[in-house]
Amino acid sequence: MICHRTRVIFIHQRKCAGTSIIRAFGISPRQKEWHLYNDGVLGPEFDQRPADYRVVAVIRNPWDRFVSGWKYCKSTRRKPIREVLRDLPKEGHDYRHLTRPQHATLFRPDGTPAFDELFRFEHLAEDFGTFLGRQGIPPMRLPWLNKQRHQHYRSYFDEETRLLFHEHFRQDIELFAYSF
Repeated sequence: MICHRTRVIFIHQRKCAGTSIIRAFGISPRQKEWHLYNDGVLGPEFDQRPADYRVVAVIRNPWDRFVSGWKYCKSTRRKPIREVLRDLPKEGHDYRHLTRPQHATLFRPDGTPAFDELFRFEHLAEDFGTFLGRQGIPPMRLPWLNKQRHQHYRSYFDEETRLLFHEHFRQDIELFAYSF
């Protein structure tokens, strides 16, 4: 998302409050601005972004994000977690919402961050409000959209599924210092 009024670019990690953030900036899905820069460094337009705009993103506990994506995606929501982890989506919508690691859109190939600021999903309202204040942007109401109902993420994992999960999402766990 790009918001010219506030000079902010938002990298939209799926299942990390992206719709809520974009809507808070007053942008609707019908506007081209909604769709720009959503895939961060993986998007072809990212290298041509305005240099004086702040780039922000939200990260989320990888296990919690996975459970939310698993319950959201049509191709996975009725499958057992073990089956999904053994055959993760490899492309398209469900890949972006479930399989693609968060770091993939946020770090350049040389390992440098492509963002100016990260908000943690776990305390999003506070992080978002602090950012707005520092940037001199008037406070915005952060709506809670696309909320998924599910149990606490720990209840879905056993030893085998934790190992399968760790094989794929190890970098996100380590880079963002999350623990089970």
